Amino acid sequence: MLTQNSELRKDRIWNWTLPAWVARRSDGRAVNVCPQAGACIKVCYARNGTYNFPSVKAAHVRNLERVLDDLNGWTADMLNELARRKFRPTGEPRLPDRPRDHLSPTVAALLDRGAACIRIHDAGDFLSEEYLLAWLAIASHTPDVLFYCYTKEVGLFKRVVEGAAPENFLWCYSMGGKQDHLVDKDRDYHADVFPDEATLMAAGYYSQDENDLLCVLAPSNKIGIPANNIPHFKKRMAGRTFSELERGARRHGRGDAA
Repeated sequence: MLTQNSELRKDRIWNWTLPAWVARRSDGRAVNVCPQAGACIKVCYARNGTYNFPSVKAAHVRNLERVLDDLNGWTADMLNELARRKFRPTGEPRLPDRPRDHLSPTVAALLDRGAACIRIHDAGDFLSEEYLLAWLAIASHTPDVLFYCYTKEVGLFKRVVEGAAPENFLWCYSMGGKQDHLVDKDRDYHADVFPDEATLMAAGYYSQDENDLLCVLAPSNKIGIPANNIPHFKKRMAGRTFSELERGARRHGRGDAA
């Protein structure tokens, strides 16, 4: 159930994947897996390259159907998988040279013990409150594992998660969605995609390019992600961030932000 893509494997991070944006179930029904996706749809890395291979798409749809058709069974299976030995702390500290004083004692201890880290979704999002609650329950039952995610479900998280999440469940709001306006940029961990490293640094953002965990562990709540080197996406971005693309889409009535 948990895999490692090429970007996360180098950081010893496991991931769970759903399809990106609108997917078709095996019976032909459409499901919007990213309800709050906005302008990011036009430049989504998870709708490009290997994510479009038929075998990969089919695997992601199977994950989606399991969640939709048997959420309780899926939750039990995920807990059984996380009980396996390979998800126990290794004793090898994570990010040992990075500051810890801004983190909770629980998170700092998990990093020091070399806890397994699970990124919830390298594609897709929390498509329902019930599904989100299932992940919170999984985190509560596996306190020696660190879970984290990017999400555009800002309203849902502010209502359900903020102030009530297990300490081993961290999140970062992802800009470029319909609920960007709900993000408190002075307080909330949030990530924006920039044309390049120099642009994000000039804007006062902290790059997570070295390690994806920095999106929730950096000593700054302003996280910058350099854009993937996908020519047609970079052309569409035209030097703008994802949040700027979203503002443009709103001005154009959710049409093309160009």
